[in-house]
Amino acid sequence: MENNDIHAILSTQNLTFRLGTSPVSFDVTVNNDSDRRATFYIEIKAAGGNRNKGEKWYKLEPEVAAAKPSGSTTNFQVIIFDTPIIGFVGIANLTVRIFSPELGQERRLQLRLNIESENQRNLLDLQLPVKQFRVDASNIVNIPVQLRSLGQQSTEVKLSFIIDSRWLIDNVQQRLLLEAGCQTEVCFSCQAPSVTKAVAESYPFTVKAICSNNYSSSVEGNIEILPFGFIEFDIPQPNQIIPIQRRWLPNWKSDTASFELHFRNISNLCQQINIQLQGKDANKCSFQQIPEISTSDVGNTNQIILEIKIKRHWIGIRKKLQLEAKPELLSDPRLGVTTEPPIKNIELKVLPIIPFWLQLAILALIAAILPLFRPPIMHTGSVNSVDLNGIGTIAISGSDDCTLRRWEVRRSKLQPDKSIKYRKNPVVCGMTHKREGLLAISGDDDNNQANMFQELGVKVIRFIPKENDIVAVGLDKGIIELRNVKDGELVSPVRDTSDSIFDLEFTPDSNHLFSGHGSGKVRFWSIEIGNKLALEQISVLDIRERLKQDTKLTKFEIKALKFIPTSNNQGFLVVAGNYSSFIILPWNPNQLNKRFKNISIQNLKIESTSGGEEDYISDLAAFDSSTKILATADSAGYITIWDLAECVETLTINPEQKQQINDLNCAIISRWKASKLGGVNTLAFSKNGRLLVSGANDGRVMVWQLNDEYKRDETEKGKKIYQSDDAIYSIDLETKKGKLIVLIGGEDKQVKITSH
Repeated sequence: MENNDIHAILSTQNLTFRLGTSPVSFDVTVNNDSDRRATFYIEIKAAGGNRNKGEKWYKLEPEVAAAKPSGSTTNFQVIIFDTPIIGFVGIANLTVRIFSPELGQERRLQLRLNIESENQRNLLDLQLPVKQFRVDASNIVNIPVQLRSLGQQSTEVKLSFIIDSRWLIDNVQQRLLLEAGCQTEVCFSCQAPSVTKAVAESYPFTVKAICSNNYSSSVEGNIEILPFGFIEFDIPQPNQIIPIQRRWLPNWKSDTASFELHFRNISNLCQQINIQLQGKDANKCSFQQIPEISTSDVGNTNQIILEIKIKRHWIGIRKKLQLEAKPELLSDPRLGVTTEPPIKNIELKVLPIIPFWLQLAILALIAAILPLFRPPIMHTGSVNSVDLNGIGTIAISGSDDCTLRRWEVRRSKLQPDKSIKYRKNPVVCGMTHKREGLLAISGDDDNNQANMFQELGVKVIRFIPKENDIVAVGLDKGIIELRNVKDGELVSPVRDTSDSIFDLEFTPDSNHLFSGHGSGKVRFWSIEIGNKLALEQISVLDIRERLKQDTKLTKFEIKALKFIPTSNNQGFLVVAGNYSSFIILPWNPNQLNKRFKNISIQNLKIESTSGGEEDYISDLAAFDSSTKILATADSAGYITIWDLAECVETLTINPEQKQQINDLNCAIISRWKASKLGGVNTLAFSKNGRLLVSGANDGRVMVWQLNDEYKRDETEKGKKIYQSDDAIYSIDLETKKGKLIVLIGGEDKQVKITSH
């Protein structure tokens, strides 16, 4: 929950105003919880309000609270003298907005205004003997309601009890016959939500009566749920050692230990938790809490990272620090001191920078650590494709050296996965490869079909979205494999398309795979996930042939694919290729047997770009299906950001439409030259869409900052985070603890990782 220095409450949440009678009013109490002076304003809007701007229907006393000091309280009185909705009779929802320009914050509260007609005749007296109730969580409360007929005839009355949907109500409605001039009493019973289902606060309810003559009346009350529960606090690993790794080697950079603190809110109050470090050794170290203040919502479990930093000594024996982690509840003290989380003990062992055995045998150490400084295992050919799993812990790389390698990502560092050691003959493409981290080589299955495809370079790899346990591999000469990420084994028969592959793309539900080929064909594959995977081709679309028939475009190699989901497993497949153009195909898995008769193409249409057959879009990037923002990289070194929202609205699969090529007119948001020495080969968005990372033939990996409209700030030149002497072919991104982790592969045969 975001911190807010404006605290405000209403004197009531229900108010009745009858047209043509005296004004009604309610109070708004505003507290300045900030550490500085602030001015507060109030603005009230009604849902469906039709008053002209400047036409007042309420007034404030005072109109503004100016320069209020920290901790002060201001009482505003809101006087309603007219209806906010002309000609309306009934319940209107009002939003009370309290804001401060100095704090840059606001608070919104809700009030129900019952607007009655001025000539409405009161034929029924509806009363609550008690309007305020207090109840513990999960307990039952009985609410008596009194009715008295003021008319001259008997009437049938329908009573309705209205409250927050989380309450359990036995009798939501009751019907009774009320004799003229008679009085009766009925009772509604409701049960409060459990401790972790609703916050401890006042919940307004309404009892509404409707007579057989259509006259209605209502009364309001409040039920307050009392605070109850506690905060459960646990430290799974209270004992740690600095350094965490490589304790037997010199490690002067490691001076911090991270403790995970788990807080489970088993109460009906939202709490903000702060940690204090105490104990006899607390003055020997410093600490940082991440996040600085943690908000624990009702029923949720929160995690706080407590980073303890200490200055290590170079020589000597290990030290043991005895510490205590004391939680403090900042936001709501109503649970009381007795329910605060207990203090937990922490033990931290600190080793010297130079290990003790090394202090006695420095010469033996030199001989022992030399093997540990060997260079990282690398591919022997260009790295064409890299991909991270969904949580950024495992990376897969594919190379022209006919191998797949698996890497482990820890703390923004990359190392060969030591759990993978290739068991077969590691000779392929004329080279003997290191076994450690070698996941698979082309054609390494025991069946004859797979052995036919040996000596083939890896062109593209893609993790399957669900589970991330399968990787799709595109090889030279159009071979497609599905391999198990755990051991590299083939999990589906190899598919031979005899058509060079440039890109692969899964649908988010992992049920279908698209492949883009040098012949201009898009192939659609079905993936049956059950006891056995089966990669079956269900359709082929020859885009080059279609373009030859209807346009002058004679060459179209498919360089990149990107699937943008919409809803119900539908979406759009973006196909990029020559002439600096891309094609958008609507995707509906329920209409797989229908051909794409209507193809929509988007040309760049920029004067500075020739758009010839040798000019092509090399990669596509998208990050959020709701925004339909697409980024393209091209062979001329440009990056272009497109808004697809309007140009895809009319695209559908319609088997009755006439076969034709349609021109798209998608809007360009931003376009800039990203590489002066060659084309941009690869792109990727950060998860929030505010960063765009590119890799190019000039060997640079660049980070570009975008604004809220996904447009690059012209004053920003972009930040270079990696430089190689050779071209960058592939990148992938993941965000960890606020850092952007970038995986890089290229012509220099290396797989690198960097952070931003």
